[in-house]
Amino acid sequence: MAVISWHEMSEDNLRAARILARSGQYRSAATRSYYSAYCAITEEIRKHITVFPYGWNNPPHLRVTNYIYNNTTLSPVKKSNIALLIDTLRLFREDADYRPSEDIDFDRAKDCIRDAMQVQIELWGYCV
Repeated sequence: MAVISWHEMSEDNLRAARILARSGQYRSAATRSYYSAYCAITEEIRKHITVFPYGWNNPPHLRVTNYIYNNTTLSPVKKSNIALLIDTLRLFREDADYRPSEDIDFDRAKDCIRDAMQVQIELWGYCV
């Protein structure tokens, strides 16, 4: 079994989101975009804290923003930018996964991919 890093999972999820959007799987593309951003920020958070509630190895989704502000050494501007992107992506992911009446079209999937790319750029200076 190959071990994979949070960084690699972020890259993998972003690549998957692009493939899914191109194939018309917009809901899945939105979901993968969120997880790309979540994995990217989780890598950063885990540099500063490794004990999480519930015995998890990662932060609970609803508390990611708190961890960004309180458990990273990012600049205040980067913290604010990433927190907004993560919160927005999580809401789109919830729409895609739990609200079938919500319209998740190509434009929404594209926006989610763009936002996930921006999280990677904010953290790493580049995106895949």
